[in-house]
Amino acid sequence: MSKINIDRIVRDIKTRSTSLTPVIEAVCNSIDAIGERRTDGKIRIVLRRDGSQDLGIDNNPIKGDIISVDIIDNGEGFTDANRDSFDTFRSDLKINIGGKGFGRFMFLKYFSHVSIESIYRKGNQFYRRSFSFGHANEIIENESNELLSGDSFQTGTTVHLSSIKNKDFDKGIEVIARKLVERLLVFFATGGPYTPTISIEEEDGTNSIILNNYVGPNSDIQQVGDDHSIEIQGKDHQYQFTVKVYKIYYSAITNKICLTANQREVTDASLHTFVPEFKETMSELTEDGVQKNYMVKVYVQGSYLNDNVTVERDGFYFDKENENAFYELSEKIIYKEASTIAKKLFSVDIQERFNRKKETVKHYVFSQAPWNKTLLKDVDMDSIPVGITNFDLEMRFQKIKFDKEMRARTAIKEFMEKSEKDTIDDTSQIEEDVNEILELVTESQKNDLAHYVCQRKKVIELYDELRKRMESGKPHKESEMHNLFFPMIKTDREVDYDTNNLWLLDERFNFTQFIASDKVISKVDHKEPDLALFYEEGKFFRNGENVITSPIAIVEFKRPKRTNYPDNENPINQALRYAQKILDGKYEMPDGIEKVDVDTNRTPVYIYIVCDLEAKIREFARMAGSLSISPDNEGYFGYLKDFNAYIEIKSYKKVISDAKMRNQVFFSKLGLV
Repeated sequence: MSKINIDRIVRDIKTRSTSLTPVIEAVCNSIDAIGERRTDGKIRIVLRRDGSQDLGIDNNPIKGDIISVDIIDNGEGFTDANRDSFDTFRSDLKINIGGKGFGRFMFLKYFSHVSIESIYRKGNQFYRRSFSFGHANEIIENESNELLSGDSFQTGTTVHLSSIKNKDFDKGIEVIARKLVERLLVFFATGGPYTPTISIEEEDGTNSIILNNYVGPNSDIQQVGDDHSIEIQGKDHQYQFTVKVYKIYYSAITNKICLTANQREVTDASLHTFVPEFKETMSELTEDGVQKNYMVKVYVQGSYLNDNVTVERDGFYFDKENENAFYELSEKIIYKEASTIAKKLFSVDIQERFNRKKETVKHYVFSQAPWNKTLLKDVDMDSIPVGITNFDLEMRFQKIKFDKEMRARTAIKEFMEKSEKDTIDDTSQIEEDVNEILELVTESQKNDLAHYVCQRKKVIELYDELRKRMESGKPHKESEMHNLFFPMIKTDREVDYDTNNLWLLDERFNFTQFIASDKVISKVDHKEPDLALFYEEGKFFRNGENVITSPIAIVEFKRPKRTNYPDNENPINQALRYAQKILDGKYEMPDGIEKVDVDTNRTPVYIYIVCDLEAKIREFARMAGSLSISPDNEGYFGYLKDFNAYIEIKSYKKVISDAKMRNQVFFSKLGLV
């Protein structure tokens, strides 16, 4: 007789199962053994513990770990046919009801010792058969089969699952009962009058729980509506499936959709993967006005699933995501089609959640990200998960924007290729193609512009905050205001373009080629201006063209609300000294290859001093000569011929007032004011 290596088979089992799986398998076998032979079928699950006991909350006793489980039924027993089938690897005795001839090996994966005691009937006589599950080369070991005297015996089988290997078995009998009901729900849903009574109890007979009582109207598990039939078209055939939807009131897990085979759960997926609104906990109000939570569980049955389940019943042979050459349908397609049933059954809740989600997206756009207004119409609201963060939402908008840009680039490229080949003869078609391209490009540009304008609005708001006194009563530091305009001890080679907020002072600063903030740009003199900016002639920025007519700019910041200025700290003189050093040729080009090429009489110099116009500052301005006060009395401006320098003194108030005025029309267009 050929032999098999049972331990090797057990070790090679790769499955998502747990220690509860063999109990489920044994109960399923008992249900098969009872079948439709009787309407008074009974299955008892008996828990045996190690005898220890702990004290839990409020000193309530907690029973010890479960070490063994007995499954007792009043089915037909281990007949000769059943015995021979059991002793045959991959037997097909129960193939017509989905038997794989493999479940017995799952028992040994989680329990070290498994044995059977059974009474069966043969003709008018009763027999008692017992044996152990083999570990080596024999499937059946220590077998005995004795004839019983008398005719008043009850057929049935007891499966002893002893010496549990892992300690992942729940201790609470009610927790175990609820998990068993969820896993066996398919049987309760389809068994009708032949569904046996299944109970679970402690070894001493206490704490008995009838699992059937969890299912039915006014119970913890209730079916929603009737069974639903769906048809899914494959490559060559159309397949029929039955969908059953349940509410489970005690469960805290996420809403699930399960694919079953031969009345057993096989795989599952989160329902919100296909209907995002199912991500939140489901709830309803009782007659007393109390909120009652529940989870939704969807079961899918069908011959396509029965025919393609793996021997371990933990998966299917067909693909998870997409169809392949061998199988017509994938798990994903079946999940997706079945989820539409649940969506219809809970349509009121789903629509309410969808509307709430839609309002959340709109609120984010209109209150925090108005640059995305033009993209709202392109958002796939159905796919957005409930509770999406602002960050993830912005990423979706950016993905839409990126896709539009890619389509625009592709369209432009194709249009140019057609033009070069003179393949376009219809002028109306040319106009249509151009308009389509322009629409994509314009939307992308609108998005970028709106985003940039919103950033300016936030910078202006921050600027106003820095003008206020801190809680300590002290004004903010000069460095804080300086960093708002441009980060200190940095150059524009180290700073992102959007971090440069020099537009607050002068829009032309957006076009400078090089900016140095508190950076030493002279080998001789290590005293540096707050900001030194270089331009190129004609374009108002210096772009590698080191010519004497290219302008330079100096910016000096003083601490907000500062009033004490000694004569030797005159900011006008300070800025002029920096300008003179540049004009004297003491500064180098950004790359350090050569000195800045300047001419005292021909190189334009622009000086900006930002400070609060206290009395001492006004005195310095009057002493400078040729400076005029601005109409709003918040600044001074003028030209100092000896330095070829245009100088402008601005109060912090004037800087922000002017910036707001310049940007007001943009803010208005976006509805930000």
